[in-house]
Amino acid sequence: MSVLDKGGQGTGETVVFLPDKRRFNPYQKRLAEALIQQGFRVIVKDPPPLLGAFFRQQRLHSRHVIIHLHWLNGLTDQAVYAHSSIRFLVWYVLMFCDLGLFRLRGGSLFWTVHNLISHECPDPARERKMRRLIARFANGIHFHSRSSIARAEEEYAVPLQSKAIVATHAAYPEDYPPNPSRVETLARETDLSKVNFTFLFFGNIRRYKGLESLVEAFRHQPGSHCRLLIAGAPIPGVSTEWLNEASAKDPRLRLRIGYVSDNDVSALFALADVLVAPYTATLTSGVVSLALTFGCPMVLPDAARVYDLPGEAGAEYYAPGLLAEALARIEGRDLAGMRSHNSRLGRTLTWAAMAEPIAEAYRKAGRNR
Repeated sequence: MSVLDKGGQGTGETVVFLPDKRRFNPYQKRLAEALIQQGFRVIVKDPPPLLGAFFRQQRLHSRHVIIHLHWLNGLTDQAVYAHSSIRFLVWYVLMFCDLGLFRLRGGSLFWTVHNLISHECPDPARERKMRRLIARFANGIHFHSRSSIARAEEEYAVPLQSKAIVATHAAYPEDYPPNPSRVETLARETDLSKVNFTFLFFGNIRRYKGLESLVEAFRHQPGSHCRLLIAGAPIPGVSTEWLNEASAKDPRLRLRIGYVSDNDVSALFALADVLVAPYTATLTSGVVSLALTFGCPMVLPDAARVYDLPGEAGAEYYAPGLLAEALARIEGRDLAGMRSHNSRLGRTLTWAAMAEPIAEAYRKAGRNR
């Protein structure tokens, strides 16, 4: 746990971010800092391992504490992974009571919907029930795009518009500055040069990200100058042996399997002509925000139109099953124009702009107690 309160600026109401995922990316750190500038005191922590995750925060802070949920896994796992329907019902009722008591005593609840259902969820039906429960008690629900509201309403079968807060995912220029020397080193290590046309797959390797379909589509991409650079670490339980086999069959593949250091992020994007994010299930994407940070053109599935950016000017979209055609098309597009569009868009996506509507929603909840 840590309190992000620089120089006494965050002296207003207390906001508790649950859970703490800062070691995975800078999202919570940057948003918390921007909310501090809005006058709030922000604490980032993991929920307690036992019952009463919400009510306990009132005992620790105040009756009017603001809890802002991000990823829900740690809060809902006991229910979603319960070994029987009875145990699920018990956990559901306990959370219902915890949330009800929290709200009754004056607490405010907010939730950022980062994904529709937790990735690799064993029981989506149970998780939808838990998400509907949280939505019922929430004062406000934060989405990164307007289109994602309708998609979430469809998934959860509940109206969300009246509680929706739209604040676009910010970019990361402060976190991943240019690193020319590292670009040169990585170019040598991956045997990439300016004569290559390089597609980049970036981020954790997990099933929903569609990497298998990308490797297969790239196999049909003609041209000895093309390269597919895959950079990221698999989550536990996901094998990458098939990638080694694929690279043995197609020497145009470049693999950097493992943890990607912060120093390498900007360098990897500098080496790429295009980012490919072929996700099979998506609502928002930090990787797309990274691409906008660096002005990188993108290949995205039609499902990614839910982001409401970058649009046709910055991305080549494709229908299901037509990724190979999209890879071929984008090489013939005006990449300089796409890069300019995405760079301009990325510069507008500041954490201060993202925090403003969220802070106003916090204040509105306080006025309506």
